[in-house]
Amino acid sequence: MSQNTKKGERQTAEINQMNMASHSLLFLAVVFSFICSGALEEKLIRVECQPAVGVVGQTMKIHCSFISSFKEINIDLVYIFKSGPENPVFSLKNIIKTGDLRFNLPSENNPSLELASAAVADEGNYRYMIVTNRGVIEDGSFRIGVTSKYHEPTTISWPEKIEEGGSVDLYCNASGGYPAGSIQWFDNTNTDWTKSATLKTTEGEDKLVQLSSKLTFKKIDLNWVPFRCVVLNSKFVKERESTFHLKFTGVDTGSSVTVSVVLMVTGIIVVAVLMGLLFRRRRIQRASAVRTTLNTDEEDDENEDGNEAKAEGQIGECFRKATTEQDT
Repeated sequence: MSQNTKKGERQTAEINQMNMASHSLLFLAVVFSFICSGALEEKLIRVECQPAVGVVGQTMKIHCSFISSFKEINIDLVYIFKSGPENPVFSLKNIIKTGDLRFNLPSENNPSLELASAAVADEGNYRYMIVTNRGVIEDGSFRIGVTSKYHEPTTISWPEKIEEGGSVDLYCNASGGYPAGSIQWFDNTNTDWTKSATLKTTEGEDKLVQLSSKLTFKKIDLNWVPFRCVVLNSKFVKERESTFHLKFTGVDTGSSVTVSVVLMVTGIIVVAVLMGLLFRRRRIQRASAVRTTLNTDEEDDENEDGNEAKAEGQIGECFRKATTEQDT
């Protein structure tokens, strides 16, 4: 009786173990199916963002969109990372924002972003994480670029008053730009002196760049002035330009330019008057030639008429003589 009891207990224990094993397998199957379904759902939704370029001090837009077969996607949580995954620079949960509050989602359930008062420090690559009702997007990313135009350049010379044929240093400075650009030099004949100049770039605390160019002449020529200082951006496109009028001792460059203009205008007027006189003289000569031709033709007509009359008189005289002789 005891042996049968022990045998039954062993069978009961084995059945219980089998039931527990089956329950464990069922639990693992459910978990695995949940994980697989979640992973599949995440693959069916992703976000794509376009590279964004903003201007320093202005609001820039970062255009993003969901790539998914789902029609309705609700955004529950947003994280933006720049330096590391542990410290997001911005987060949004419902309507509560933390971190850099210059970031914003202007439209509900739209992944596009805005960044107010863009700065050079904002430039770089970002990772975009979004929690939605359709799954979690962890591999979103975008890049921010920033530009800034240079201010009007300032120009000075040393010494301020220059002697004709003397030495001089010309300076041209432009600040507030980004990325780093360059400066070109031209004289009034459009000769490029850039290769003879030295350029220095300085970065400020706000990461904006100051350009300083120096052009040295051992012997300056008055005929080269004024000079032009041209500021180019990082793509070698002209942004600013300044004309540099130098001051020479004993010479008023402004007056000399004015005299040159006056002389040029006077020369044009003299040439125009001479051409008018020449044209008038030719007209007079042509008119005189026409009158001479007409007078000559009239004299020839008169001579012909006289000759005809004379011939008629001679014929008449001969006729009278003949008649007289016959009567006699």
